[in-house]
Amino acid sequence: MHIAPKRPFPEWRFLQLTIVIVVWMLLAPHLQTRWSGHLAVHVLLLDLILVTVWANPDWRKARLIIGGLWLLGLIASLGSALDLTPALGKIEKTLDVGFIAPVTAACSIGVLAFAFRAERPTMDGIFAMVVAYLLIAMLFTELYYLTLVWDPQAMHLLKPFEEMKPSELRGELLYFSMVTISTVGYGDVLAVSPTARMLAVIEAVVGQFFVAVLVGMFVGMYASQLFASRGASTKGPRDVER
Repeated sequence: MHIAPKRPFPEWRFLQLTIVIVVWMLLAPHLQTRWSGHLAVHVLLLDLILVTVWANPDWRKARLIIGGLWLLGLIASLGSALDLTPALGKIEKTLDVGFIAPVTAACSIGVLAFAFRAERPTMDGIFAMVVAYLLIAMLFTELYYLTLVWDPQAMHLLKPFEEMKPSELRGELLYFSMVTISTVGYGDVLAVSPTARMLAVIEAVVGQFFVAVLVGMFVGMYASQLFASRGASTKGPRDVER
Protein backbone atom coordinates (compact mmCIF):
# COMPACT_ATOMS: atom_id res chain seq x y z
CA MET A 1 0.00 0.00 0.00
CA HIS A 2 1.44 3.32 -1.10
CA ILE A 3 1.23 6.12 1.43
CA ALA A 4 1.51 9.62 0.02
CA PRO A 5 4.22 11.64 1.71
CA LYS A 6 3.08 14.44 3.95
CA ARG A 7 3.64 17.93 2.68
CA PRO A 8 5.79 20.07 4.99
CA PHE A 9 3.90 22.44 7.28
CA PRO A 10 0.44 21.72 5.74
CA GLU A 11 -1.34 23.53 8.57
CA TRP A 12 0.48 26.84 8.24
CA ARG A 13 0.12 27.84 4.58
CA PHE A 14 -2.50 30.51 5.19
CA LEU A 15 -0.95 31.64 8.46
CA GLN A 16 2.24 32.61 6.62
CA LEU A 17 0.14 34.26 3.91
CA THR A 18 -1.77 36.23 6.55
CA ILE A 19 1.53 37.40 8.05
CA VAL A 20 2.85 38.37 4.60
CA ILE A 21 -0.30 40.39 3.82
CA VAL A 22 -0.20 42.19 7.18
CA VAL A 23 3.51 43.00 6.76
CA TRP A 24 2.82 44.29 3.24
CA MET A 25 -0.04 46.46 4.56
CA LEU A 26 2.31 48.00 7.12
CA LEU A 27 5.25 48.54 4.78
CA ALA A 28 3.60 49.41 1.45
CA PRO A 29 2.73 53.06 2.32
CA HIS A 30 6.38 53.70 3.26
CA LEU A 31 8.02 52.42 0.06
CA GLN A 32 9.67 55.49 -1.43
CA THR A 33 10.36 54.47 -5.02
CA ARG A 34 7.70 53.74 -7.62
CA TRP A 35 9.17 50.38 -8.68
CA SER A 36 9.49 49.04 -5.11
CA GLY A 37 5.75 49.47 -4.53
CA HIS A 38 4.88 47.64 -7.74
CA LEU A 39 7.38 44.88 -6.96
CA ALA A 40 5.96 44.40 -3.45
CA VAL A 41 2.43 43.99 -4.84
CA HIS A 42 3.48 41.34 -7.33
CA VAL A 43 5.63 39.42 -4.85
CA LEU A 44 2.58 39.30 -2.58
CA LEU A 45 0.40 38.15 -5.50
CA LEU A 46 2.89 35.42 -6.39
CA ASP A 47 2.85 34.10 -2.82
CA LEU A 48 -0.97 34.24 -2.89
CA ILE A 49 -1.12 32.30 -6.18
CA LEU A 50 1.29 29.62 -4.97
CA VAL A 51 -0.61 29.06 -1.72
CA THR A 52 -4.01 29.04 -3.46
CA VAL A 53 -2.85 26.55 -6.12
CA TRP A 54 -1.23 24.40 -3.43
CA ALA A 55 -4.52 24.36 -1.50
CA ASN A 56 -6.53 23.51 -4.65
CA PRO A 57 -4.59 20.77 -6.51
CA ASP A 58 -7.49 20.26 -8.95
CA TRP A 59 -7.00 23.79 -10.35
CA ARG A 60 -4.87 22.60 -13.27
CA LYS A 61 -6.34 24.82 -15.98
CA ALA A 62 -7.16 27.68 -13.63
CA ARG A 63 -3.59 27.96 -12.37
CA LEU A 64 -2.30 28.46 -15.91
CA ILE A 65 -4.82 31.25 -16.48
CA ILE A 66 -4.08 32.89 -13.11
CA GLY A 67 -0.32 32.58 -13.68
CA GLY A 68 -0.67 34.12 -17.15
CA LEU A 69 -2.69 37.04 -15.77
CA TRP A 70 -0.09 37.60 -13.07
CA LEU A 71 2.69 37.68 -15.66
CA LEU A 72 0.77 40.11 -17.86
CA GLY A 73 0.06 42.23 -14.79
CA LEU A 74 3.75 42.26 -13.93
CA ILE A 75 4.60 43.51 -17.43
CA ALA A 76 1.89 46.18 -17.29
CA SER A 77 3.03 47.18 -13.80
CA LEU A 78 6.63 47.58 -14.97
CA GLY A 79 5.45 49.81 -17.81
CA SER A 80 3.48 51.91 -15.35
CA ALA A 81 6.40 52.08 -12.89
CA LEU A 82 8.98 53.09 -15.49
CA ASP A 83 6.58 55.66 -16.97
CA LEU A 84 8.15 55.33 -20.43
CA THR A 85 5.05 56.60 -22.23
CA PRO A 86 3.41 59.34 -20.12
CA ALA A 87 0.72 59.84 -22.77
CA LEU A 88 -0.47 56.28 -22.16
CA GLY A 89 -0.27 56.52 -18.37
CA LYS A 90 -3.98 55.97 -17.78
CA ILE A 91 -4.06 52.99 -20.13
CA GLU A 92 -1.04 51.37 -18.45
CA LYS A 93 -2.54 51.86 -14.98
CA THR A 94 -5.87 50.48 -16.18
CA LEU A 95 -4.15 47.38 -17.57
CA ASP A 96 -2.22 47.02 -14.32
CA VAL A 97 -5.43 46.96 -12.29
CA GLY A 98 -7.21 44.96 -15.00
CA PHE A 99 -4.78 42.07 -14.48
CA ILE A 100 -4.35 42.36 -10.70
CA ALA A 101 -8.08 42.48 -9.88
CA PRO A 102 -9.11 39.14 -11.51
CA VAL A 103 -6.10 37.37 -9.98
CA THR A 104 -7.10 38.65 -6.53
CA ALA A 105 -10.76 37.70 -7.10
CA ALA A 106 -9.91 34.21 -8.37
CA CYS A 107 -7.58 33.55 -5.43
CA SER A 108 -10.19 34.70 -2.92
CA ILE A 109 -12.64 32.18 -4.43
CA GLY A 110 -9.98 29.46 -4.23
CA VAL A 111 -9.22 30.31 -0.61
CA LEU A 112 -12.91 30.11 0.34
CA ALA A 113 -13.28 26.83 -1.58
CA PHE A 114 -10.42 25.37 0.44
CA ALA A 115 -11.87 26.61 3.75
CA PHE A 116 -15.30 25.05 3.14
CA ARG A 117 -13.89 21.84 1.67
CA ALA A 118 -11.91 20.90 4.78
CA GLU A 119 -13.19 17.83 6.63
CA ARG A 120 -12.16 18.97 10.09
CA PRO A 121 -11.30 22.20 11.90
CA THR A 122 -7.73 23.30 11.16
CA MET A 123 -5.65 26.38 11.75
CA ASP A 124 -5.23 26.61 7.99
CA GLY A 125 -8.99 26.83 7.52
CA ILE A 126 -9.33 29.60 10.09
CA PHE A 127 -6.56 31.70 8.58
CA ALA A 128 -7.94 30.99 5.09
CA MET A 129 -11.08 32.89 6.12
CA VAL A 130 -8.90 35.76 7.38
CA VAL A 131 -7.01 35.82 4.07
CA ALA A 132 -10.25 35.81 2.05
CA TYR A 133 -11.54 38.80 4.04
CA LEU A 134 -8.32 40.75 3.45
CA LEU A 135 -8.34 39.85 -0.24
CA ILE A 136 -11.80 41.36 -0.68
CA ALA A 137 -10.51 44.62 0.82
CA MET A 138 -7.47 44.48 -1.48
CA LEU A 139 -9.70 43.90 -4.52
CA PHE A 140 -11.79 46.97 -3.75
CA THR A 141 -8.57 48.95 -3.18
CA GLU A 142 -7.66 48.30 -6.81
CA LEU A 143 -11.14 49.34 -7.96
CA TYR A 144 -10.92 52.62 -6.02
CA TYR A 145 -7.47 53.20 -7.53
CA LEU A 146 -8.85 52.66 -11.03
CA THR A 147 -11.68 55.10 -10.30
CA LEU A 148 -9.15 57.77 -9.28
CA VAL A 149 -7.01 57.15 -12.36
CA TRP A 150 -9.91 58.22 -14.58
CA ASP A 151 -11.43 60.76 -12.19
CA PRO A 152 -8.95 62.36 -9.74
CA GLN A 153 -11.86 64.06 -7.95
CA ALA A 154 -13.71 60.77 -7.30
CA MET A 155 -12.55 60.68 -3.69
CA HIS A 156 -11.65 63.18 -0.98
CA LEU A 157 -8.14 62.23 0.18
CA LEU A 158 -5.89 63.68 2.84
CA LYS A 159 -3.70 65.11 0.06
CA PRO A 160 -4.48 65.95 -3.58
CA PHE A 161 -4.32 62.91 -5.87
CA GLU A 162 -1.63 64.48 -8.06
CA GLU A 163 0.72 65.04 -5.09
CA MET A 164 0.64 61.44 -3.82
CA LYS A 165 3.12 58.73 -4.73
CA PRO A 166 1.56 55.48 -6.04
CA SER A 167 2.53 53.52 -2.93
CA GLU A 168 1.23 56.30 -0.66
CA LEU A 169 -2.02 56.44 -2.65
CA ARG A 170 -2.56 52.66 -2.53
CA GLY A 171 -1.87 52.70 1.21
CA GLU A 172 -4.51 55.36 1.77
CA LEU A 173 -7.00 53.55 -0.45
CA LEU A 174 -6.34 50.27 1.39
CA TYR A 175 -7.02 52.09 4.65
CA PHE A 176 -10.30 53.42 3.22
CA SER A 177 -11.20 49.95 1.95
CA MET A 178 -10.60 48.30 5.34
CA VAL A 179 -12.59 51.02 7.10
CA THR A 180 -15.43 50.54 4.61
CA ILE A 181 -15.56 46.73 4.64
CA SER A 182 -15.64 46.75 8.44
CA THR A 183 -18.28 49.57 8.36
CA VAL A 184 -16.25 51.69 10.79
CA GLY A 185 -16.45 54.82 8.65
CA TYR A 186 -14.07 57.34 10.25
CA GLY A 187 -14.82 59.94 7.59
CA ASP A 188 -11.29 61.25 6.97
CA VAL A 189 -11.25 59.71 3.47
CA LEU A 190 -14.52 59.92 1.56
CA ALA A 191 -15.99 58.61 -1.68
CA VAL A 192 -17.31 61.59 -3.67
CA SER A 193 -18.24 60.55 -7.21
CA PRO A 194 -21.31 58.33 -7.81
CA THR A 195 -19.09 55.44 -8.98
CA ALA A 196 -16.83 55.59 -5.93
CA ARG A 197 -19.82 55.87 -3.59
CA MET A 198 -21.53 52.84 -5.13
CA LEU A 199 -18.31 50.84 -4.86
CA ALA A 200 -18.14 51.75 -1.17
CA VAL A 201 -21.76 50.66 -0.67
CA ILE A 202 -21.13 47.35 -2.44
CA GLU A 203 -18.02 46.71 -0.37
CA ALA A 204 -19.86 47.43 2.87
CA VAL A 205 -22.62 44.98 1.91
CA VAL A 206 -20.09 42.33 0.88
CA GLY A 207 -18.22 42.78 4.16
CA GLN A 208 -21.36 42.33 6.24
CA PHE A 209 -22.41 39.32 4.15
CA PHE A 210 -18.98 37.77 4.68
CA VAL A 211 -19.06 38.14 8.44
CA ALA A 212 -22.75 37.33 8.99
CA VAL A 213 -23.21 34.53 6.44
CA LEU A 214 -19.91 32.99 5.32
CA VAL A 215 -18.20 33.12 8.71
CA GLY A 216 -21.43 31.92 10.34
CA MET A 217 -21.62 28.96 7.94
CA PHE A 218 -17.94 28.20 8.50
CA VAL A 219 -18.30 28.16 12.29
CA GLY A 220 -21.56 26.19 12.09
CA MET A 221 -20.03 23.59 9.78
CA TYR A 222 -17.10 22.97 12.09
CA ALA A 223 -19.31 22.99 15.19
CA SER A 224 -21.58 20.32 13.70
CA GLN A 225 -18.56 18.21 12.72
CA LEU A 226 -17.12 18.53 16.21
CA PHE A 227 -20.48 17.61 17.78
CA ALA A 228 -20.84 14.60 15.48
CA SER A 229 -17.31 13.35 16.22
CA ARG A 230 -17.85 13.69 19.99
CA GLY A 231 -21.18 11.91 19.73
CA ALA A 232 -19.58 9.03 17.84
CA SER A 233 -16.75 8.73 20.36
CA THR A 234 -19.16 8.50 23.34
CA LYS A 235 -21.12 5.58 21.86
CA GLY A 236 -20.47 2.26 23.54
CA PRO A 237 -20.27 -1.17 21.89
CA ARG A 238 -23.97 -1.81 22.46
CA ASP A 239 -24.89 1.47 20.78
CA VAL A 240 -22.75 0.57 17.77
CA GLU A 241 -24.40 -2.90 17.50
CA ARG A 242 -27.84 -1.33 17.48
